[in-house]
Amino acid sequence: MKGLKIAGVVILVLVVIIGGLLWVNTKPLTKDEAVTQIQKIIKNGLNTKKSVYSLLVLVDAPQKDINLKYAVGISKGQSIQTDQPFHVASVGKLFTATLIGHLVDQGKLNLNDPINLYLEKSMLENLFVYQGVDYQDKVTINHLLSHSSGVADYFALEDNGLMETLYQTPDKFYTPQELVQYTREHQSAYFAPGEGYHYSDTGYILLGLIIESITGKSFHKNLHEVIFDPLEMKDTFLLFYSEPLNGKRPIAEAWVNGHEVSENQSVSIDWAGGGVVSTLDDLAIYIRALYQGKLISLQTLDAMNKFDYEFMRGIAYGYGFMQMQFEKFMPTLGFLPRMSGHMGVLGTQLFYNRETDMVYVSSFGSTDATAASVQTMIQILSTIYRIK
Repeated sequence: MKGLKIAGVVILVLVVIIGGLLWVNTKPLTKDEAVTQIQKIIKNGLNTKKSVYSLLVLVDAPQKDINLKYAVGISKGQSIQTDQPFHVASVGKLFTATLIGHLVDQGKLNLNDPINLYLEKSMLENLFVYQGVDYQDKVTINHLLSHSSGVADYFALEDNGLMETLYQTPDKFYTPQELVQYTREHQSAYFAPGEGYHYSDTGYILLGLIIESITGKSFHKNLHEVIFDPLEMKDTFLLFYSEPLNGKRPIAEAWVNGHEVSENQSVSIDWAGGGVVSTLDDLAIYIRALYQGKLISLQTLDAMNKFDYEFMRGIAYGYGFMQMQFEKFMPTLGFLPRMSGHMGVLGTQLFYNRETDMVYVSSFGSTDATAASVQTMIQILSTIYRIK
């Protein structure tokens, strides 16, 4: 997630510019004018100089009578389609958090349970050692969900992570155990549990292993039985582990540091941290069902949607969930509703506002587009909220 973190500074510069423009450009729009403007915003999102060759966007804003889907650009030599499957990247952390919430509702775990109740000591060895003290027995489910356990991130380059191996060793297949082993052998904890915030895919691999330990079923089987199948998400699956009900189709290109990796075995690096492939429609179905209490109880959902941590200015983090707090980017953006969900390093976004029932989904398919994806989201939502 280094790309996401570095993009933070860029994002802030962009939203300052956008905020200034919105301060001036507040002219009301008709619905048709807004749609035309949104189309231009999306087309302008393509940037071949930055490996952004295709863009998928869905926005459903019932209060404004807006329900739009767009696919622009090229993927694997063909025009990309609105129903094309794509790598969701860290948006997949929402699914992992949902499975944890489901187990809470079943009474099989508590969010404050120490994780050593569910994982062997050997699995946790040397992951949570800070200043010579091993805190493995102090780490809770909530610590992993909220990235406050202190564990390093096997993926992030800033942690001497594996991100570059996505294109340097494309045929390498990673097991969850190997990913945890990498952190154990090559990385160090950042702080004692609960004493800070450090985004960590390693923590989400551990959550996936906890889900398997409690249920006695594979992580992908849990995904299908609890989420994908009940919601009839027929184009959604965990890459390398399961298949979609509608059958596999070409996955949209995914560009990491200028390298196309969508079909590489090395993409197995994601697993419970973001290994899901899905579509605009399936993700929209999921996020709406989640916030309507159809997957986990609203009580559990509310407990996980307490945004106690800061991913970066303007983006708060809860317990598996992000929240876009636009007014913290720029006061002039305070008219936009807060959106909850998650974003990913490929310019993937899945967000929802419960009060307005608004859904926003995007995929830019490139690590060069994390900042641009936030800019585009702000521009589109601002346009919608100018409809008179």
